[in-house]
Amino acid sequence: MSKLDPEVVIDLTSAKKATIPTIAPGLLLALSDGLVLALVGWTLNHFLGADALTEPMEAAAWQRSLVTGLMLVPLVKSVFGIYTLGRFDYMERTRRTFQAAFLCCAVLAVPFIVMEGFRSFFVEALSIALLGFAVTYVADLLLIQGLLSSALDWRTPVMIVGAGPQGAAIAEKLQRLPWLGMRPVGFVDDDDSLWQTRVAGLPVMGPVELLAKSPAVAGQASAAIVADMGRHGNDLTGLVRTLPFRQVYCVLGEGNVSAVDATYHNLHGSLALRVSVRPPTGYLRIRRAMDIVLSAILLVLVAPLMLGLAVAIRLDSPGPVMFRQKRWAGGKQTFDLLKFRSMHVDAEEQLQHLLANDPVAREEYMTYHKLTVDPRITPLGRFLRKTSLDELPQLWNILMGDMSLIGPRAYMPKELPEVGDSAAVIGTVRPGLTGYWQVSGRHRTTFQERVAMDVFYVRNCGLLFDFFILCKTAVMVLKGDGS
Repeated sequence: MSKLDPEVVIDLTSAKKATIPTIAPGLLLALSDGLVLALVGWTLNHFLGADALTEPMEAAAWQRSLVTGLMLVPLVKSVFGIYTLGRFDYMERTRRTFQAAFLCCAVLAVPFIVMEGFRSFFVEALSIALLGFAVTYVADLLLIQGLLSSALDWRTPVMIVGAGPQGAAIAEKLQRLPWLGMRPVGFVDDDDSLWQTRVAGLPVMGPVELLAKSPAVAGQASAAIVADMGRHGNDLTGLVRTLPFRQVYCVLGEGNVSAVDATYHNLHGSLALRVSVRPPTGYLRIRRAMDIVLSAILLVLVAPLMLGLAVAIRLDSPGPVMFRQKRWAGGKQTFDLLKFRSMHVDAEEQLQHLLANDPVAREEYMTYHKLTVDPRITPLGRFLRKTSLDELPQLWNILMGDMSLIGPRAYMPKELPEVGDSAAVIGTVRPGLTGYWQVSGRHRTTFQERVAMDVFYVRNCGLLFDFFILCKTAVMVLKGDGS
């Protein structure tokens, strides 16, 4: 499972070998880092180092700095367990890489201060190390996304215990995000009404005890995921002991437990999860300052583009350039969300007519609150939505304080009954131009999945999380993966 879904990993005595040893991905990443760092070292040495320096002493000093900086990268990354991560969540990998780079800075800062004659050496070594962290981080993601995520034999086959809504959500997530490193093969559940049915496209094979009684069924997986711990209560330990797997993952909550700062402790034989609750006041002030500065700069930079789009919208279809819609801002507050108009002016009437006469479209809209093929969208509007250019006017909403660059979805007031009790959490921060759910599936996620992702973001928000979302948003915009 992802680090973003808190879990407890319980190692059992009976061992089962995976199709590919778990050390293989880590070893592959280490070899990849070695090749990348060797290429970086050769390039720097050729253009900036020994090949370009004429003084032997300068060349020797440069080579020492180069070797020191490059060697620190895999050494510190191994200290933070980056090569031994069995699953490859972006946030966890990013967090550990930042921590490794920070430790590298701290290690080199002390001798830089106390050893005056060697300061140039430490500056060069630190610069090379930070470059190495950045390059290997990108290489790791490319390797994971490109090679490992498509190698199904590498992904650990897992059996999900519990075929309810939470189990279905976990299965869908693992299928949609192969870089998490797990491949669900099926469900077991003591609810006999679910037996011999399919959930999230996977078979419900029978009761939980089937895993212990049938080696053929248990042999299909190398680990298990207990999807809903609340159903088992005090019997959880007994349940785990009956599962014939070396590793069992007990999911504590689908977005309902803060996980970014969660750590695990052994309290003299009792496993405990420590969750740090951070006061958000300072973070929210920093984020508001960033919103003002970035939105003002972006508005100036994209003003010519926005003017050109306004003219194009006028020529494309009759109606106003801007589309205004009431959105919820927490509590009883609402605001007018601004967008470039991408639909015909009678879009609402077209929607009601379509939903009344097309049951397939009605079911899709009730599930996702979107339509894959939407006749209401204008020809130019399809381009604006594909490239997310229709959302540029929301920079004004951000500057005025109605929204933030990053945050939960800006829900319509009529959607609040479906949001339910989660509104009390989501409404504590400003809605965002982009957010966690937008970079985690967008239109491929159901409405309730979006709500769960928004709750998770609010309970885990921080500058590092926001940086991760901004980077993924930039990638999605460049790929044209719009709504």
